[in-house]
Amino acid sequence: MRMGMGSGMGMGMGTSQARGTFVQEETGFEGFDRRVLWRLLGYLARDRRRLLAAAVAVLVVAGTTMAQPALIGLAIDDGIRARDAGVLTMAGLAFLAVTLGQAGATAAQLVINASIGQRMLQAMRMEMFRKYQSLPLGFYDRQITGRLIGRMASDVEQIGEAVTEGAIGMVADVVILIGILVAMALLSWELTLIAVAVSPLMLLSGVVFARVAQAAYRVMRTRTSTLNGVLAESILGMRVIQAFTREHINARRFDEVNHAQAQAQMRAMTVSSSAEPAVELFTAISTGLVLWLGGSFVLGGSDTVTVGVVTAFVLYIERFFGPVQELATRWGAIQAAMTSAERVFEILDTDETMHDEPDARELPRVRGEVRFDRVSFAYEEGRPVLHEAEIVAKPGDRVALVGATGAGKTTIINLLLRFYDASAGSVRIDGHDVRSVSQASLRRQIGLVLQEPFLFSGSIHDNIAYGRADATREEVIEVAKAVRLHEFVDSLPFGYDTPIEERGGGLSTGQRQLVSFARALLSDPRVLVLDEATSSVDTQTEGVIQDAMETMMRGRTSFVIAHRLSTVRDATEVLVLDQGRIVERGTHAQLLAKAGLYYNLYTLGLSTGGEDIDAAALRRTDKAKGPVTRG
Repeated sequence: MRMGMGSGMGMGMGTSQARGTFVQEETGFEGFDRRVLWRLLGYLARDRRRLLAAAVAVLVVAGTTMAQPALIGLAIDDGIRARDAGVLTMAGLAFLAVTLGQAGATAAQLVINASIGQRMLQAMRMEMFRKYQSLPLGFYDRQITGRLIGRMASDVEQIGEAVTEGAIGMVADVVILIGILVAMALLSWELTLIAVAVSPLMLLSGVVFARVAQAAYRVMRTRTSTLNGVLAESILGMRVIQAFTREHINARRFDEVNHAQAQAQMRAMTVSSSAEPAVELFTAISTGLVLWLGGSFVLGGSDTVTVGVVTAFVLYIERFFGPVQELATRWGAIQAAMTSAERVFEILDTDETMHDEPDARELPRVRGEVRFDRVSFAYEEGRPVLHEAEIVAKPGDRVALVGATGAGKTTIINLLLRFYDASAGSVRIDGHDVRSVSQASLRRQIGLVLQEPFLFSGSIHDNIAYGRADATREEVIEVAKAVRLHEFVDSLPFGYDTPIEERGGGLSTGQRQLVSFARALLSDPRVLVLDEATSSVDTQTEGVIQDAMETMMRGRTSFVIAHRLSTVRDATEVLVLDQGRIVERGTHAQLLAKAGLYYNLYTLGLSTGGEDIDAAALRRTDKAKGPVTRG
């Protein structure tokens, strides 16, 4: 299926309602979820070789960190105080070798960690992208684009940083802490107890800090997501903003959410930065106790506690509380990552709803007979938008769908393409229920062109061959000629290799529509859907579009959502919808003779190219003409 994606497909939920739902989801997480942590670690487990290399580097760093203070203590006691130059030289050279080894292992650890983190980011982004591709349109009806982009970008980036600098770093810090405790205990268990005496108080402070940090980072990520959503909405709607001179109002709204985000980030940073002075305070207390009590042992003539041992302990304390301080900092990053991970996993765990059945088969090449058998549908439970629709389109028929905005025209198209499943009844193509075949095989045989054609960055050739990457240049040119696009493309300096800007910028609406026609025609679909394909072009361009449409519809079953008489006159059958019901059906001439709702639409502007008629206008006309026959 070749799709000119735009805004024509109906929304199942308004923006305000969608936004409210999304905010509720973002603020609904409670507590530290170990399942989220284990799931994150599962991504790391996929790269076992690099993890093993990182573990080796961590062990080398831990070993060298343990050795340095001990070597300094040895140099003081057995070298300087004993006036033994040999021991002093040996201790100095050993310290130099250990330091070089530590520097090399630390550098290797950083490189390996970065590699692990980037591979994890790559895998997670790819997984999210595939998920976005598989989610049904109903999901996007309820969400805001900027927030979805934020989950793919900033949230995943936050997770990557936390993994490389947080989780792996925390493991390294814990290994170093254990090694230092062992080294201190081997030197003096008395001084070891003194050095770690403040640890329970530090642990209690860490627990309190973790809870406050988790809440602060969760609010920060939520408000950052809201900021992204407002920014994306403003950029996408810039034409409307400027047309209604809403710049100052939008700036005020953005200032509000920007201020809220800045306040949340400031609180999170304040909480995070408070960990460092707290750790420095505990380090100073522990160092003071060791100097005081350890010095007392030395002055008292202790055989085990010497000047060198006290010096080594002071250095060990510095190395001990350094990783503790880093643990507190890394824990803040982990808290932020946990919030981001909850948001990412929420997307990955979203039910795709539009699953292929376990026994779904490939739809064979069809002739194009389409049947709607008493089909009803509701985007929201209890609010049906289509009621028991009965449609039969035989191969080659042209079915026009006419009605006011919200009458159910686009819903019929959504069900035919199985963007949604019918709430009741069945949709069949050549006797195959669309729910019994794979979605891919169904959509490959349906061509779709929307009112607002969506073109992708790339060349004109790339956009025409978007759904058939293996199409030859000759095939692309052939369909371009068929829809009367070739002459224009051939006049361009780079022809079919001419680059197209984002969303087709640089091309007129009519030119973009012809490209989307060629894209749809290239797949040779048996069923063709034209959703308001001429309503956005001028009258002069409409003639070219009409010729292209005639070429496309020839020999194919076609469904046309139409505003203009020219797209309805030759229809095999016109279906008139009103409030989700097919109230009239017949040819253009038959319906005009019937003088019912279709006649009202015609007299109110259909024949002159007017836009859809709203319900109030229809009611006014109904009153003026008397009762309207409902088919």
